[in-house]
Order: sequence, then structure tokens, then C-alpha cells
Amino acid sequence: MNTAAVAPQFVHESEAQRQYARVRIPAKLFVSIDGTTHKFPVADLSVGGFSVNTGLESFRQGRLYNGRLIFKVDGFDFAVDVNFVPRSFDSMNDRCGCEFQDLGAREVSVLRYLITAFLSGEVVSAGDVLNTLSRENFTKARKSKGGNDLGFFGKLRAMVGSLIVMMIGLFAISFVASELWDIYFVTKAESAMVASEQIPVRIPKDANVTTLVKSGQEVKAGETIATFDAPMLSYVNDLVGEGNYSVGQIEELLDQRVRGTLTSPCDCKVLNLRPAEDQYMSKGEQLAVVAPMDSSAHVVANFMFEQGEKLDEGQQVTLRLPNGQEQSGRITSLYVNSQNQGGPIDVISASIESSEPLPIEAIGRPIGVRIDQFQMPDFKKIVERFSES
Repeated sequence: MNTAAVAPQFVHESEAQRQYARVRIPAKLFVSIDGTTHKFPVADLSVGGFSVNTGLESFRQGRLYNGRLIFKVDGFDFAVDVNFVPRSFDSMNDRCGCEFQDLGAREVSVLRYLITAFLSGEVVSAGDVLNTLSRENFTKARKSKGGNDLGFFGKLRAMVGSLIVMMIGLFAISFVASELWDIYFVTKAESAMVASEQIPVRIPKDANVTTLVKSGQEVKAGETIATFDAPMLSYVNDLVGEGNYSVGQIEELLDQRVRGTLTSPCDCKVLNLRPAEDQYMSKGEQLAVVAPMDSSAHVVANFMFEQGEKLDEGQQVTLRLPNGQEQSGRITSLYVNSQNQGGPIDVISASIESSEPLPIEAIGRPIGVRIDQFQMPDFKKIVERFSES
């Protein structure tokens, strides 16, 4: 037996259903036709339109009519003025389907309320109808955010603004990430300075001192650093001790002065200097600190005691010089220190040797020291090793 394949017929849902659901609500339509007002019973109603039983009267298809729908609400008639156009005719059932035209927001709100209340079985009251008419039932249309209305400069300004916001966001993210990295993975010294062999220069006698050099200046061995002017009486006391001097002898000694110079003990750099110009200083008072030019500089750094578990001898560190340059270094020794003699240990000091010679001008100046717990590989050294092999 031969069977012919029949292609199934499919109908899309939107083609078989109405756009608006119609309900049977008791209502009357009053409309003027050729100067005469006629009344038609409404068969069904929706927000999009309605259908009426025309009886002996007829409408013209496609013509615009002005009418009034009358509803019974709380025993009185409630009217809604509408404009409609006949769209379809059913001569067998004597019915005409009409479509609303240019309904206002108030009319649409009332029709929706009446239909919703009828479907849900609620009792329609005049107060509810008036409340529906008094409130705002529609939201305003949103403004278009498209860039079609923007001109060239408008689009350029929008693009520049977006780039600025993006850059600020990236900067903020980078800053937060950097701060978190420093908190959890970086150990920083509380204080650090470049140190070397230091020689103090002291005043030999009570005298008036005048300095001839400046702090940071390099001086040769034997070069004069300062001059002093001391009374002869101080030298006599050192030689013969405190004796019995007559008034005349004391006055004679006070009138006599001994002048001398303070010289540099080596080819040095003046680190700390107390500038003076004919200023009185006591015996043994420190005038300056000098460092030999051939001495090797190193770094002394102080860390908080709680950071001791993150420190170890031989550990690599990063040194930030006063001029802003960075170079690597290595911890050579660690020792504990106390701010108060006999008090609790609150500081761990580290002696650090730089991988490159530190400049002599950095001696005595503060320096930054940081230790990264996760050291990034030195790609330059890796490339050098690979090229050598």
C-alpha cells in the first residue's frame, strides 16, 4: 500500500491569537450616523477594539467614527468617548468589528481597569474609577542614549571622557594592588643609612672656633678644617696645675692668646660639621665627623622586632639611594638592638653590603631598604647565561 507523505501544517501562535483578549462586558455604543444618533449593544470589548451588533444599521468599512461607550457603574452611567474604524463585518451574525483610534492615556487606563476588574470578578465602584483617572498610569519614555545624535566633537568628547575614567580606574586598581603587595609580601626597614669608617674631630681646648669648610666637602690630609683661638691660661693650668697666681699674673695670662688649627687626618669627606664663626666651644666638644675616601661604605638598617622571622643572613634586598636610583644588596649580619639600655628588644639591626660600590656622597644620608619575599627572576642574567651557553 502506497502512502503519500503529507507535510504537517504549522501555524504560528501570533497568527492564530488576538493581540488583545476580548471580554463580554455589558456596555452600549452611541454613535451619530448621517446626523442621527444610534445605540448599539456591545458584544465584546478589548483595549484594542470592540464589536457591536449593528441590526438594521450598517457602518462603512475604513471610515472614522466618533462614539461614546456607556458602562453601568454603581447604578449610574459611565461614558468613555472613543474614535473607531470598522474593520470587519459578519453578515450572518450581524456583527461589526471595530478598532480604536487615537485613544488617550486616561481612556486606556479606564478600559484596562474595567476589563481587569471584570475578569477577576471584582465589583467596580465609582471611587475606583475616579482613582484610576487621577493617578499617573504610564511612565515617561526613556531618553535615547544612543550616539547617533552626537556630532563629531560630541563623540570625541565622550570617547576622551571614557578614556579618562578608564585610566583613573586602572590607576586606582594598580594603587590598591601595589599597596596590598607591599603589606603582605614586602618587608621595609623602619630606618636605614649609609655608614662607613668615621673619624671625629674634637676641640683640644676651650677656645673660640671658626670653621673653614662645609659639610659634604672633600678635604686632603693635613688640610685645615677650622682655626681656634684659646687663652694662654688654659695651657698653663694643664702644664703646672692649678697654682697660686697673683692678680697681675692672671691678668697677664688672660691677655695672651694661643692660636692654632684643626686639620684633616686623612683624605676624607666631611660628613657632619658644626658651622662656627668665632664661636666659643668647650674642650673635647665634637666639631665634625669625617670619613676616609678609601673606606668602603655599607648600609645599616633597622627593622621592627616582629619582622625578624622574615629576615635572614644572605637575603637579597633592594636599596634605594638618595638620588632615586636602585641597586641590589645582601644582608651580611643581623643583631638585636634595644632603644633603652636593659629594656625589651624592639629593633633588629642589619648590616647590608651593596652589590655595587656606594657613592661616597651618600655616606651619612638616609637610604631606603626593602625586601621582596617573592623575588622575580632577573631576565637579564638569564639571557646572558643562555647566550654564553
